[in-house]
Amino acid sequence: MRRSTISVFISMFLFSMLMYVNTAYAQFEEDIFDDYVEEVQCEPESLQTVYDVRYAGELDKDIRLVYNFGYEYYKNKSYDEALPYLWQVYLKNEGKYGRAAIRKLVNIYYTKQQVDSTLIVCYRGLQRYPEMATLHHYAGILQVKLGKPTCAINHYEKLVKYDSTNVSYLQKLAELYFQTDNEKAIDIQQKVVDLKENDAEASSILATMKDKFLGSGAGLKDYEESWKRDKQNWDAAYSFAKAAVQNGQYKKALEPLDMLVQNNPSVKTYELRATTHENLNQNSNAINDLKQVVNMEPDNAKAMLDIANNYKLISNFSNARYWVNKALRAKPGYGAAYIMMGEIYEASVSYCQDQVEGHKFQHKLVYELAYKEYEKAKNDPSYRSKASQRQTYVKPLMPTQEDRFMHQGENITLDCYSWIK
Repeated sequence: MRRSTISVFISMFLFSMLMYVNTAYAQFEEDIFDDYVEEVQCEPESLQTVYDVRYAGELDKDIRLVYNFGYEYYKNKSYDEALPYLWQVYLKNEGKYGRAAIRKLVNIYYTKQQVDSTLIVCYRGLQRYPEMATLHHYAGILQVKLGKPTCAINHYEKLVKYDSTNVSYLQKLAELYFQTDNEKAIDIQQKVVDLKENDAEASSILATMKDKFLGSGAGLKDYEESWKRDKQNWDAAYSFAKAAVQNGQYKKALEPLDMLVQNNPSVKTYELRATTHENLNQNSNAINDLKQVVNMEPDNAKAMLDIANNYKLISNFSNARYWVNKALRAKPGYGAAYIMMGEIYEASVSYCQDQVEGHKFQHKLVYELAYKEYEKAKNDPSYRSKASQRQTYVKPLMPTQEDRFMHQGENITLDCYSWIK
């Protein structure tokens, strides 16, 4: 028995060690792949062409003559006839004729829509002429079309370096930075905005970039500038209003929202203006906007509860309850509706306590009604946790057995609770 016990112990020990090693190795693999970034192939695998072999020997003609033949064919768009001459010039001359030939070669292949050949010419030429803008231009365009933004960035960075006022290049570079989660997008897009002073779209794009990299609402000023440049641009108006709300500048949000409601009303516009009114304590205005939402979307239970909440905030508990019940008819069993009803009961206690002195037992009975609403909410799994939290809060405020003994037969009779009857 002793030997058997030892064997079992050893087996269990070895199994535990094996599991530890496997776990450690798996963690090691995870650490490696967490830092792993797939390497993108930018250049073609080979830059060689058939012309490298065909024209390997010495050129037996004057380079100028060969170039002129190629140029004449190129000028007349006889591209296939032009290619042999232009390749000879490029292969045999690194001076001005070679530069001129490579420009025409890349244009020919791009015009013929031969992507692979165009890229070969681009990268082949950049090995010799690394600053040639034409080659970066075509390489950048093709890398974008091939869905390789990281490859395209290098080319557009070079193009912007050569011509820092070229809006087209700046816009594309900003877009590529944005696609690759590079915060440099903001600085580049700012240059676009500076160069296109009256361009609402450029300002809107800058605002979007600031929101992404600097946090929601960071682009408020740019959204505002975009809207002011074109007040009939409803997308710009909404973006500005939304950014203003996110920044807590609710009064600033009202002007574009009022204009939107008058000219281009929508559910999201009414909802945003309702939120704005709520934060300005203009609950009646918020209710009116939310009722417009319900008119547009008759089954929008959330909007109904938002109406109920606003009625609760102005102590109109009867109307608040009406909208909760309306929400439950639109969405039976909706946990949020029961929670709202419970919160209405709680709010009514606070209101009533300010209206009358004493009568603590009746206040406790209303808290008990709130508890029961939260119990109903627990049947909706999405709101079970929140309902339990609310019950934890109100339970100590409910009547105890002693309270019931001391107030036998007493019900909720206070005028401030008349809406409950």
